Amino acid sequence: MKKILHILTIILIPFTVLGQEEYLSRLSILGGVSELGISPSEEIWVATKAGNVYYTKQIGELWHIGPFGSLDPYNFSSGKTFERLNFFSEDTMMISGFIQEGGKQDFVFWSGNHGKTWEKVIFGKSSWIDAAYINDNGKAWMSGNSQLIYYSENYGETWKSFDKAGNENSLRFSTIHFAKDEKTGLFGSFWNVLYKTTDNCQSWEKLPTPLSQGKYQRLSKEDRPDIRKIRVFGNYYIINQQGRVFITKSNSIDWLYLPNVADFEITENENLYTINQDLSISLYNSDFYKTWQSEKTVENNPRAIGVRNNNLFVLTFESIYKINSIDFTVSQLFTNEIPIQEPYLKLQFEGEEYGFENKDILHFDKKKKAWYHFMNVDFSIANASLFDSKIVLADRSLNNQYNFDPKEKSVNKYSLPESLFSNLLVKELHFENGSQGCFHSNNSLRSYIKKGDKFVVDKKTKSSKYLSRAISEINADKIEQIIEIIDKSRFEKVSLIDLKITDSEIKEFKKFIDKEEQRIKKSGIDRFDFDNLYSFPGENTDFNFYKSIADSLFTLSEEEINNAFWQAYGNWSTTTDWRRIIFVFQNGKKLIIENSDDKPNYLYTPWIVDFEGLKFRTNSILFGQQIDEITNGHFFKEIARDKNYAIFKIAEYMYRKKLNEK
Repeated sequence: MKKILHILTIILIPFTVLGQEEYLSRLSILGGVSELGISPSEEIWVATKAGNVYYTKQIGELWHIGPFGSLDPYNFSSGKTFERLNFFSEDTMMISGFIQEGGKQDFVFWSGNHGKTWEKVIFGKSSWIDAAYINDNGKAWMSGNSQLIYYSENYGETWKSFDKAGNENSLRFSTIHFAKDEKTGLFGSFWNVLYKTTDNCQSWEKLPTPLSQGKYQRLSKEDRPDIRKIRVFGNYYIINQQGRVFITKSNSIDWLYLPNVADFEITENENLYTINQDLSISLYNSDFYKTWQSEKTVENNPRAIGVRNNNLFVLTFESIYKINSIDFTVSQLFTNEIPIQEPYLKLQFEGEEYGFENKDILHFDKKKKAWYHFMNVDFSIANASLFDSKIVLADRSLNNQYNFDPKEKSVNKYSLPESLFSNLLVKELHFENGSQGCFHSNNSLRSYIKKGDKFVVDKKTKSSKYLSRAISEINADKIEQIIEIIDKSRFEKVSLIDLKITDSEIKEFKKFIDKEEQRIKKSGIDRFDFDNLYSFPGENTDFNFYKSIADSLFTLSEEEINNAFWQAYGNWSTTTDWRRIIFVFQNGKKLIIENSDDKPNYLYTPWIVDFEGLKFRTNSILFGQQIDEITNGHFFKEIARDKNYAIFKIAEYMYRKKLNEK
């Protein structure tokens, strides 16, 4: 057998426009993206759920605003939820989704002159078009909430309707794909139904899905078992159901789980591209034999993928890729149609203003009164501050710092001093609990002022009932101890010793899990609730796993224990609740330690520490214990300070880690 040698060339395309490339703005593609529209000449068009359209003539060129939408990051087109833009040919294209005008939603936008003008083409009964498949011969199939199948064989100029498949109520298809014979098609639904036709929608055969064959189990009956993508290639079908990818021979349906595959697409010559969990790319022939594996990976998770001319195209938030076994081309998304927006992070240094946006370092041009790209880094910048006469940057973890030197135009790893606060004396201590949302804002405060070797309550500033049971006097050495704990927490990991968990507490935890299992099996999984800190993935959760983790706590590695308390829920509500401790030093500097997660971890770990703009994270249990002691258990929610909850957070972390490895 001859061995074929593939030489992979990695091409990074820079952005250049008449020497003004540094003033180009990064394109922010607003709205969800389901599919890529790629013309035969490889123009790339994107239509989004926010009703916006963007395009570039070729990978590596600038991006432009398309029809109907806007480059305004706050623009949402009313009545236009675009699910996809498809090319029938180089000049014939169509936009479909939920498109409504005058109370009607029975049409698509269609253009026969490469998008210069658009007309409304009526396809039939009013419908949100959930799924569509367009081939290179001018044929197209669509379906939506009307449950009918819409079919065109003249490049989308006219349409006719086929009756719905099967007799299920409210059957909505989420994905459609046809074989080259244009008669054999697969239709996958939002709710675990898969149909096959071999005579172009005249008759139907119901096929088993991975879920119906028991290839996996839903954690909860409320989880939607949606079929997100279905494709035909060679003698195989490949499917994505609930984020899991399976493959089967077409003549005998027996789904095989592909745990390493995250997404896939089929080329014109029936080869299969897979995007793997590690974001590398594989290529298989029609016999499902791997012919190529990339060494390079896509930098971030794809937003949408597509194929054209046997190439794979991948869109991420920052870049567009064109990939095949020879080339791995990547181009960033830039436009000259809007100026660079003022960055959220910015600071003044030696009379100059610098801004920081994702991986970009920006500089303000005083003459042009505009921001421009100064340089790029290989990490996302989450914080920028002035410290020790230097610009110090931090990545998203907030625990890796870098020194940015504008004169040298360099960014190098930077180590903060071992002690940040050792020579600073505290004069005030403040406890805050606040909440802010669309229609409310409130804040409770309890302050202590240093008097001699004690910190005493400042009666002028305290909220009447807030932390009323906290101790009224705190020894100064206790405050110094807390400051030292925060300082050292940058170099220390959480351990079970910090938690002081007893055998009786482990037994109580296992009893608690047994009760939760019985309750959930009887009444079902809890609805999403910010106030319910004990949440399980579903009624089919492996509750025994939680108990086994409790039994084996002392065999877990320090890294696993530490990681459990690094988990932050984040903010998913329009309301932000926070808890904050503020130390004011005699020189006026402030140390602010805050948590604002919607669902707190045990003792509200991890905390964001802000020292005069310099930020880092800590998951110190010892710090939380000291605060709990001072406030007599009233600074934290009762559940969040319970040892039972600490064990739960460790077990929950280990269980979700196990699920992600499947």
